[in-house]
Amino acid sequence: MIRFLIRRILGGAFVVLVVTLAVFVLFGPVLTWKSNITPARLYAGKSPTAKDIEQVKTLLGLDQPYYVQYAYGLRRLVLGPSQDERDRVCPGSTAEECDQLLGRFGSSFAKQRSVDSLIAARFPVTLSLAIVSALIWLLISIPIGVLSAIRPRSLGDRMATVFVLIGQSLPVYYIGLLAIYFLSYRLGLFPLSGYESFAITNPWPWLSHLLLPALVLALAFAALYVRITRSQMLDTLSEDYVRTARAKGASEPRVVVRHALRNAMLPIVTMFGLDLGLLLGGAILIEVTFGLQGLGALAVEAAKRLDVPTTAGIVLFSAILIVAANIVVDLVCASLDPRIRLE
Repeated sequence: MIRFLIRRILGGAFVVLVVTLAVFVLFGPVLTWKSNITPARLYAGKSPTAKDIEQVKTLLGLDQPYYVQYAYGLRRLVLGPSQDERDRVCPGSTAEECDQLLGRFGSSFAKQRSVDSLIAARFPVTLSLAIVSALIWLLISIPIGVLSAIRPRSLGDRMATVFVLIGQSLPVYYIGLLAIYFLSYRLGLFPLSGYESFAITNPWPWLSHLLLPALVLALAFAALYVRITRSQMLDTLSEDYVRTARAKGASEPRVVVRHALRNAMLPIVTMFGLDLGLLLGGAILIEVTFGLQGLGALAVEAAKRLDVPTTAGIVLFSAILIVAANIVVDLVCASLDPRIRLE
């Protein structure tokens, strides 16, 4: 198991390294050559002179060759800003003040703050939304998918098919707007928009603001997971070991849960890790529709303002989360099926 974990971590580290190179190239040389957008020009503010732009290039290290800039950026991501970079960007400031301006992901052009602090401020919203919606779609989809597989072509199976079609056909922002109008505006069952921080003494304000967007987001994922669970369960229930378990006199719940569902869960767990990683990177449409100030909304704001470091930082942060989610998924799959460790 240890060797399996080491291989997966090393593979994940290599993927992150490739992603950092891709992000640097796209938001550096490609952006400058193809769009004629100079990061120093964006950082210098409105109507800067040529001298101001050159000063900003020196300040941010953009006057160095591209391979040097990438090396500095990679070092900053792993070890944090160097003392030389701190002296250039925030001279005379304390360590705490400099951390607010310069971080591992760089400094925001638009807000003059470190991208790290912006992500840290917005990530709890996205994390809360992802966790609540994931719990909802798993609690909905897996039981429905299992029941549909146990009784194929029944009334419940046909209703599940209709649910899948609706969930996969309608975009989440359309369902979100309908939900806001009918459930929040007309009936007043949920708040119209906004977010409340989690409080252990009274978690209801936090949950009430998240429940409707989480339900809308979970609907699309639950529809997909119902279809995958049903398909996997139908294949698993026809296997020889399931028929053997029934022939030995095992009860039907034991056959379904212990023998069939456990083996059918492998692709579901894999999908769940990928989807959760994507959600943690920012559920853009849901956050914008419901006015949630998470990573998705931050990405939209940064793109509108051409805030290159913030956009690049969110992309890189999302990639790191997805890689980490994949490693966790590999470990869970290895615990479900020990044969995976031998690959």
